[in-house]
Amino acid sequence: MRWLAIALAVVLLGSVVAVTYGGEVSLTIVNVVTPQDVKIWEPTSITVKKGDKVSLQLVNKHTDEHGYEISAFSVKEVVAGDKTASVSFVADKAGIFPIKCQLHPAHVVGQLVVLE
Repeated sequence: MRWLAIALAVVLLGSVVAVTYGGEVSLTIVNVVTPQDVKIWEPTSITVKKGDKVSLQLVNKHTDEHGYEISAFSVKEVVAGDKTASVSFVADKAGIFPIKCQLHPAHVVGQLVVLE
């Protein structure tokens, strides 16, 4: 019955009806060096809600390339030195997921927290 109502609305309105369950989260993540000379992506912790579309602008302020990976959401980006890259994904499962640099495992990265 619900699909019939949606189909009828599309016919009557002459347009496509989009149904969204989550919000949109856009953040800029910057690769910095701490006073202890450790390279990290800042902010280190990101919190979103399940269903959110997450768009991240990754800014690498170093001359060498660095990685940004959230394997639970198939995010695996290499950002060239002094460049910016963008990644997007839908946070479709709740939990706490590690964020790491797949190129430099010793670098401190962080976590993605997806709330139910």
